[in-house]
Amino acid sequence: MYDPYLKKREWIDMAVALIILSIGFSLVLTGSTIFRGINFVKLLQVLPISMFILLFAFLGHEIAHRQVARRLGYHAFFQADYQLLPLALILPLFFGFIFAAPGAVVISPFRLYGRGGDRDVFFIAAAGPLTNITFAAVGIAAYTLTKAMLWWYFTYINAWLALFNLLPIPPLDGSKMIKTNLAMWMLIFGMSILLLWFVW
Repeated sequence: MYDPYLKKREWIDMAVALIILSIGFSLVLTGSTIFRGINFVKLLQVLPISMFILLFAFLGHEIAHRQVARRLGYHAFFQADYQLLPLALILPLFFGFIFAAPGAVVISPFRLYGRGGDRDVFFIAAAGPLTNITFAAVGIAAYTLTKAMLWWYFTYINAWLALFNLLPIPPLDGSKMIKTNLAMWMLIFGMSILLLWFVW
């Protein structure tokens, strides 16, 4: 069902989350904190790079969840979490690391586990991390060919987001996948670990 209000709200939520996450990642990548000082020139140089990467890493992840849910017959849209989203700025500013929980794709009517719902839960949950893993693999290929640091950051952020979201901790994707298909979760989780190890 088409709802112009929800569509407008979704794009606003995505834009706000993208901007805040981009600033948070830029703070981490430049080593800027309240205590160590903030290099605003370097921060402004890194910001467009962070935003470019997160267009794929963050928006690609969420849109993958949404589109798989829609293909399975659900009404789905992204909704920012305005309680957790500020942590993407506060934690980098004070502690130098980022906690990326900007929101989630809201799905309705959602079939619970069992009675055929397990397959849907798994596919929807897996879509986001698999998208990040795919982008990370593309980043590795691009970095191998060009040696440009842009592609190292591209690979690192996608690999990190994949691994983080695959952790079996509610409400992360991994907690849903491990309940519905343990073997496939283990395989995909292992892939994300290998990708992150390769980057380092």
